[in-house]
Amino acid sequence: MSSEADYRLPRTVVPSHYDIAIEPDLSAASFSGSVAIDVVVGEPVSDIVLNSIELQIHEATVTVRGEVFEARTSLDDKTERVSLSLDTPLPVGNAVVNISFSGILNDKLHGFYRSNYTAPDGSSKTIATTQFEATDARRAFPCWDEPDLKATYSIRITVEEGLLAVSNAAEIGREVLDSGKTEVSFAKTMKMSTYLVAFIVGELEATDAVDVDGTPLRIIVAPGSMHLTPFALEMGAHCLRYFSDYYDIPYPGDKLDMVAIPDFAWGAMENLGCITYRETALLVDTNSATTAEKERVAHTIAHEIAHMWFGDYVTMRWWNGIWLNEAFATFAQTKCVDAFDPAWQSWLSFSSSRALSQETDALASTRSIEMEVASPEEANAMFDVLTYQKGSSVLRMLEQYLGEDAFRAGVTRYLKAHAYGTTETADLWRALAAESGEPVGEIMDTWIFQGGYPRISVTREGDDVILEQSPFRLIGEGDGKWKVPVLYRTGSGEGKVLVQDAPVAIPAADSVLINAGGEGFFRVSYEDDLRSDVLERMAELSATERYTFVSDAKANMLKGELSGSDYLLLVTSLSEETDRDVWSVAISGIGELNRVISSDDRPALQSFVAGLVSGKVDDVGWSVDPGDTDRERSMRGLLLKTLGTLGSDQEAIATARSLYTDLDSTEVDAEVADAALSIVAAHGDAAMFDDLIARSHAAETPQLTVKYLRAATQVADPDSAERMFRMVLGGDIRSQDSFWVLALLLGHRENGPRVWNLMMENWDATLDSMPPQNGRRMLDLIHYRSEPDVAASIESWFADHSITGGEAYTKQQLELMRVRVGLREREATSIGDALRSV
Repeated sequence: MSSEADYRLPRTVVPSHYDIAIEPDLSAASFSGSVAIDVVVGEPVSDIVLNSIELQIHEATVTVRGEVFEARTSLDDKTERVSLSLDTPLPVGNAVVNISFSGILNDKLHGFYRSNYTAPDGSSKTIATTQFEATDARRAFPCWDEPDLKATYSIRITVEEGLLAVSNAAEIGREVLDSGKTEVSFAKTMKMSTYLVAFIVGELEATDAVDVDGTPLRIIVAPGSMHLTPFALEMGAHCLRYFSDYYDIPYPGDKLDMVAIPDFAWGAMENLGCITYRETALLVDTNSATTAEKERVAHTIAHEIAHMWFGDYVTMRWWNGIWLNEAFATFAQTKCVDAFDPAWQSWLSFSSSRALSQETDALASTRSIEMEVASPEEANAMFDVLTYQKGSSVLRMLEQYLGEDAFRAGVTRYLKAHAYGTTETADLWRALAAESGEPVGEIMDTWIFQGGYPRISVTREGDDVILEQSPFRLIGEGDGKWKVPVLYRTGSGEGKVLVQDAPVAIPAADSVLINAGGEGFFRVSYEDDLRSDVLERMAELSATERYTFVSDAKANMLKGELSGSDYLLLVTSLSEETDRDVWSVAISGIGELNRVISSDDRPALQSFVAGLVSGKVDDVGWSVDPGDTDRERSMRGLLLKTLGTLGSDQEAIATARSLYTDLDSTEVDAEVADAALSIVAAHGDAAMFDDLIARSHAAETPQLTVKYLRAATQVADPDSAERMFRMVLGGDIRSQDSFWVLALLLGHRENGPRVWNLMMENWDATLDSMPPQNGRRMLDLIHYRSEPDVAASIESWFADHSITGGEAYTKQQLELMRVRVGLREREATSIGDALRSV
């Protein structure tokens, strides 16, 4: 088993500044370059070791006090290193390492890679762009590719006439070369890690710069997309101002470009001053987008700009600490978006992120948020639901326990104390403790260094209620103890308590609500009388508290402690519920039952769903009122979609089909159009599949392109599902989208088993159809394959096959599949019996 030491570079020679010259050849899909690295030699050495992979090294020299020494080079692909060997040991002090190199603009969406788009005139264009996190800067230039080895950068890019070049810092000069090409020079950056370096070249367009309190802000896009940039400019300006104020530190760069990349493996990347995005995460037509689509763009922009301080300005020392970068940015984005549009109620919507991570974290195969990381594959595997969603959830829980002002002051103290440096997790805890007076490290270590989370049992004892913790697991029993910060509310007011090993008594002669505010990362289990009391007072709870109550019930159903019929009984009590997110979590539980109920009994469940929501649908209708808020509009869309899909209501299906022709028209509300599309696709045939694919190709916004493609995965026609699978393998679907298309096909109730057989038959080709860092994500919905024979086939397959970097994720998905197998065993027929007896 590898260890961190196997992948860490020697500290005998370390960099302080890189001068990078790069020249891409877009037509040949290649590049050449040179780098002059100012280094500090800490002890006499004859060998300099740095990172390099997939590069051809042409020449290497080391200059000391004006004397140039030639170096012999040797590459080790396994450790992704290049060694420069000298005949004479270097003396202690300063030196300059000069290396010339060349490489390929790959199509794997990492390192320095190529991306393609279709221009408005129909021609195909290529751009060269970068994606270096976690460990792929070494694919673009030889470097000390570890986050704690920060340096400054001066970058020069040589481009053909008519091409735009951008990098991390502001452009400071241009020189036309004898070749006719132009060398573009950029200002020296702040001290930062290699994974944050960026350079992009192509036929691209930039908006006019907007001055945001002295910071020039631009959006850069492929031609034809300029009309989709206004919202990003507005949101970017808001974020820059919000975070400068929240952190009490000016923006650390000299400009900010936000660049839409046609082919991008992740959602976005926080390169200092040059943030890159998937097009769907940056560009949006607010007239045709749903609220969720606008929110996604807002949240992604806020997330990346939050990183400019928390991640770029101050960086984790090694990849075991990546959780803090990503968790904090996820937490901070929600605060920023909530300030941008409070009516969106972003913290309420955040509840779904917490619930998603709680599902994975309730497994035996979960992991601690922070854990040892050695290899590049292990670093990439850290970008998951536990890093982002669980990490941000426990930070939110901590903020609510400490108080927002103390938490914010602690964050500012932390950033100012470690400006331009690197940190360990404990550094943040110390800063928060200093501002709050609470034992933050003692509390948070129990959440960060062990997986899982507790359930707080609530029982009455006289005029007190007793709180006691135990591990919550979906299968079997868990272990572990946490220091649980619990907020509560009684008839006498609000309070907080830290639940540790021993039970805790709180005075509550009358009513009690545990997890007041709904932000705690734990489940709550009330004894019967107390639970009944909470149910009777549901209307008095906040929407987040109601969400958490229903989410706990859904988890208990998956665990087998609450029957499906009792869950449906709880859902029927929501007849007066008006909140979108509460309805969403309730409906998601019904969706779990829909996937396991027998085909004979499915009509009974459909009738139940139709009866549940039809009255609400009658109230809201298919038309929008002028005064409807975004949340009311999205609530309408959720109810309509539920009625037409889970409820299979014939009138809803007919109405959706009548709207289908004009779905792209601005006369049809975006939420209604989205619901109609989902309904039509769910009840579509091969002809509908063809039309959805054609609409995806012809779509004029990134959101519509993806929306129609996603809808095509939901057509319940097995031949169409196989055709789409073949489209993925044949390259007819962008590789950046392959993983989620396959995941949706695999998770489909009817088509999923056939798709699984196709994946086994074409395993290597399936993996080759997507960037290697996305491979594990095609298993996102494999846990829905709860059919006993299919589940057994999946278990058997993964006993002999693996996905590089996805080993832990695969174990988690298989365990989640076993949870659904258990749900099917319990509920496949019993839920139908219960529904018929009502």
